[in-house]
Amino acid sequence: MVEVPTVRKSMKSAKKTLMVTDDMGRALRVLIGEHFPAIPVIDADKHVVGILSEKDCLRTICRWANEQIAGGTVGDHMSPLVYTVRPDMDILAAAAEFLTCNFVSLPVVEKGRLVGTISRQDVLTSVRDWHQAQDQELERLHAAKSGHERPSTIAEMQKTLGSHTREQLASIFKSR
Repeated sequence: MVEVPTVRKSMKSAKKTLMVTDDMGRALRVLIGEHFPAIPVIDADKHVVGILSEKDCLRTICRWANEQIAGGTVGDHMSPLVYTVRPDMDILAAAAEFLTCNFVSLPVVEKGRLVGTISRQDVLTSVRDWHQAQDQELERLHAAKSGHERPSTIAEMQKTLGSHTREQLASIFKSR
């Protein structure tokens, strides 16, 4: 069978980051102008300390409007870094991490440093590609078995039913 892909194969490089000390007004312009759903936030040592999401920005704008004040730093308004993924995690573990949070994308961190980002869409695409590769491998294995015999026991039948596609099963169980 085909191995579950890792986050490293599906992640993208982090094209934008924000510093924890950046002005929030500038950060809003960056997030809006670049069409990013979230941008990782790093400290002076380049360690990931948070993420500034579209939701954080909306919350900030509402707060500014209600309190009639604006300003502050990214560190004042970001979401703290609670959810991350590692590049060596498999894509299914990354999918589970997305289920624990509301973020659309997450930083990929290795030894405290940002190495990329991964989005829900990246995870879904990777799972789709993995599934297609598994189907192709099953078809290859099926084609390699010349003169495939029909299963003769219930256990063999269950194994065959669980490891073949509908088309493969049709060829195995076709009328002779």
